Amino acid sequence: MSLNFGEIVEPSTRAFWDDYDEGDEDLAPLQPLEWEWLNEDNVEQTLNAMKRLLILEGPGISAFAGTAVLKGRSPICQLNSGTISIYYDAEKGLLVCVSEEKDLNAFGRITEKLANWLDVAEEVVAISFQPSVMHKGTSGSDAEEVCFIRSINGRLSQIPTLGAPNVVTGLAGGVLSYRKFKDQTASVYVCYLDSCVLDSVSAKPILRLLKSLNVECDDSYQLKYKASSNLYL
Repeated sequence: MSLNFGEIVEPSTRAFWDDYDEGDEDLAPLQPLEWEWLNEDNVEQTLNAMKRLLILEGPGISAFAGTAVLKGRSPICQLNSGTISIYYDAEKGLLVCVSEEKDLNAFGRITEKLANWLDVAEEVVAISFQPSVMHKGTSGSDAEEVCFIRSINGRLSQIPTLGAPNVVTGLAGGVLSYRKFKDQTASVYVCYLDSCVLDSVSAKPILRLLKSLNVECDDSYQLKYKASSNLYL
């Protein structure tokens, strides 16, 4: 059989595509994401005085955020997935979103659930905690640090810009893209940690970052440790 250059020859069977379609039918439907308002009537709270939205995301971040930043404050609502909690300080006009979500397919939907607040916030800052092995092109000096920080659209001159080929994923990436699509700005700071456990040493540069962003926080952070079982809490 002779063929002309550039000629499109369709395969004689579509068995491969049929198998692919059958696989799609087995996918479980996504669970709808809804806010659960933590008040007596489960009624949405109006946040008229909100000015700033701070997002903290990463594995095990709730313990650090609850102790060093939120100081025991209770959430006003949370997603029914159980991985996103919202805290509000009306006096400061500060809304804090704490995320321990791990499913990459969920971040787009979570960003949509934050849309009402993303639209009205005067300032949006996202701080993402990532293992240092995720950073590409790490210099020798950074490799020796327990934590080093990079930024996108950051306003702090002492924090270097995140360079290519590194990318921002997770909720921070979703929020950054959403605000850009709306012709609004957002700042993202990625904290690269050499350990999955945030302790008093690795927390120091993060606390300095928060203070530089005018976010009230403790001067130090002590990891809770249970000596009887030798396990971190």
